[in-house]
Amino acid sequence: MLSEVVLCSSSTDSFVNVLDFRTALIPYSGQCNRISLIISAQVDKPLLHVYSFQKDQVHLKIICPEKIVALAVSNRGVFCAGGTDNGKIYIWEISTGILCKVFDAHYKRISVIKFSNDDSVLISGSEDAGVNVWLLTNLLDDSVDESPSPYYTWSEHSLPITDIWCGIGSFNTTRVLTSSLDHTCKLWDLATGCLLTTFIFPAAITCLIADPAERMFFGGGNDNLIYQIYLYTKQENRGYSMTNSREEVIAVGGTASIVDVCEIASSKDNRKGNLFKGHSSSVTSLALSYDATLLLSGSQDGTLIIWDIMSKQMIKNFSHYKGPIVNLFTFIKPPDLGLSTNNLSNKITIQPIQLFQRNTTQNSEQKDNFENVNIILNDNTKEMELFEYNFTGQAITSLELYDLHKAKQTLLQLQSDNNASTFQTQISSLQSELLRVHNQYQCIKGLNDELYQELLTDFIAKRRENKNYKRKGVYKKLFRKFYINYLKSILQANC
Repeated sequence: MLSEVVLCSSSTDSFVNVLDFRTALIPYSGQCNRISLIISAQVDKPLLHVYSFQKDQVHLKIICPEKIVALAVSNRGVFCAGGTDNGKIYIWEISTGILCKVFDAHYKRISVIKFSNDDSVLISGSEDAGVNVWLLTNLLDDSVDESPSPYYTWSEHSLPITDIWCGIGSFNTTRVLTSSLDHTCKLWDLATGCLLTTFIFPAAITCLIADPAERMFFGGGNDNLIYQIYLYTKQENRGYSMTNSREEVIAVGGTASIVDVCEIASSKDNRKGNLFKGHSSSVTSLALSYDATLLLSGSQDGTLIIWDIMSKQMIKNFSHYKGPIVNLFTFIKPPDLGLSTNNLSNKITIQPIQLFQRNTTQNSEQKDNFENVNIILNDNTKEMELFEYNFTGQAITSLELYDLHKAKQTLLQLQSDNNASTFQTQISSLQSELLRVHNQYQCIKGLNDELYQELLTDFIAKRRENKNYKRKGVYKKLFRKFYINYLKSILQANC
């Protein structure tokens, strides 16, 4: 029976099962809902620790070229991205450890990194108050030696970025939420890069989470409150309607409008005000249950609270941590969690992962050792959807490559011995079409020759009557002009 678990991490506790501020989950390749490994960046060292549910100790220790302060893993478990204090971003391929790209992304410390739901783009936020959107195909292009340029640069925030949330969907349909210390959250359209709505809060928002249906989002503030903001609202329908309902649902904001939610804090009724009150310190992390009925929140004082969203009542309160809870993840309990090592033998394989490279000079040797691991990415500016991924690390992507593969299969089928008659029929049809076009060309050419001779005879007969035009050179020049003007008049009439 499936059950849901929560992973909680702190920035001060030193237990093996408690991770620090920069924590990410590695999904099993091709199975986004199955968590295989946990990867964590150490606070004071350039180290990454990889944990497996099948071991009590660290599964793998990875030495990084710099201290990683922000960490993210792609939703399909293929790539790992890490941000540094000086604004650099490193991208590794998890199964091989190859350092795919390292580049300067921001001027200041990177505070958050997120992959989009379809892994088409990488979104980074920094303390320089900027948010950059990077196309993954550009970042992984080995033929370009220059530093990559962001696809979008969102600079509407005025203070450091605190969190980023990416909606569910492909590149063309995804919306992105960003929060900042400037007391605002901004909603963006990823396809166009346009700002949809700006939400103004009475306090700085430090963390974000939205329900899977994107009906609402929650923002944790440094004023110890959690704000629930609805993205849709009801209004009276004054127009003619076939239904009995007089209300219609419309989207909140849009077209770069501003929504002031400061009056929510002044409401005394928690249900009416859409507030979650219970923390005694700044809210640092948020998570939702799988069915989006429970809200989990962690605070600066190490308190973890589970809320019922409908009633906004506190269900459970945990205070087992000494330091701030800075990361919360909810996921379905993996099959290898809580089982003994003997029961796991030869039954559940661990996600393949290699030591990450520290520089790009090792790429050529590393790639030769992993010739069978191929990652094919399609154009990110279009809708990107992976439709197959196998456990050998080979990926086949998108509708364009699928159509090309289908066309090749059709050509091979036509060229096979079993379909020789079909191939011969198509050749005969093309030959008939070519013969028809040739006959039509000959007919048009004959009509043009007849028209030319008739006009020339008529022109010469008229000029012979005029004694002022006896020179043959003058006849030819005048005839050319007359013929060209005549053809132009015919073309203009046809157009």
